[in-house]
Amino acid sequence: MTSPRVSTFAFSGRLNAENLRIQTELSKQQIKISTGKVGLTYADTGRATQRLLNVENDLARIESQNVVASNVSARIEAKFATLTNILDLAGNLQQKLAQGLSGSLLVPADVQNTASNAQGALESLLNVNLGGRYLFSGDLIDTPPVDITDPAIIVQAPPYPSIPDTAYYQGDNNLASAEISDGFSITYGVTADHPGFEKLFRAMNIAANNPADPASITEAFDLVKEAVTDIGYIQTDLASKASIIENQVVKNEDDANLFKSIISDISDTDLAATTVLLTQLQTQLEASYSNTGRLTRLKLFNFL
Repeated sequence: MTSPRVSTFAFSGRLNAENLRIQTELSKQQIKISTGKVGLTYADTGRATQRLLNVENDLARIESQNVVASNVSARIEAKFATLTNILDLAGNLQQKLAQGLSGSLLVPADVQNTASNAQGALESLLNVNLGGRYLFSGDLIDTPPVDITDPAIIVQAPPYPSIPDTAYYQGDNNLASAEISDGFSITYGVTADHPGFEKLFRAMNIAANNPADPASITEAFDLVKEAVTDIGYIQTDLASKASIIENQVVKNEDDANLFKSIISDISDTDLAATTVLLTQLQTQLEASYSNTGRLTRLKLFNFL
């Protein structure tokens, strides 16, 4: 590069400074076009920086709430399916007990086997585990909620009415809840000591330990009937909460889309306007280089 002459030094310095300014601005516009963003840092958004940070935090919070809501929905679905299987189990036991109440010949050993097997099946169903957590244990998600071998369990026998007994339950009394929107939490937990499950376990206990006693069969049948009603109420409640969560997720997604639009308005570059500006800067830079070149060829006697 030709060194500036003494006679043109001052003006040459100003031209070089202008060239550098244009090059810097040109580089910024090229980055905007390549990234689609107004800049690489929050500072590049100017006075909108704080608003951008606030909206991004709002978006992150809503997306986190929807992840929670999705997990809760999966747990509710698993619980609902479990309850359906439990109702099927109760229906089979109820049918077996009804045979005895109707005067049909009923072999006590069959009743005993049916009731004993049903106890094991109910234990297995209520010990369902989803994603490493037991669904019917309250807050003790690492603990299987049911143990039908617990020595504290009462062996049910006449006279009746029988005694409620939840000694089989190993969880706590806390019901799971989750925040699915700002200031809105939903309680969706169901524990294995719910009266519906307790009555069903008690009916199985009675039938297994007193299979030949008509009064016991009657008591067991009535308990199963009550249990079926109670468990049906649980299913209805879960279905209602699943619908509430689904509607809230849709609302959250609408809010999230709004926040994304705001973020885009703040941080995304206007490609058309940026392209026009880039062309203008390139033209300016070419003209400035041309002027610089002519200046370096000037001599003092050109002005004398």
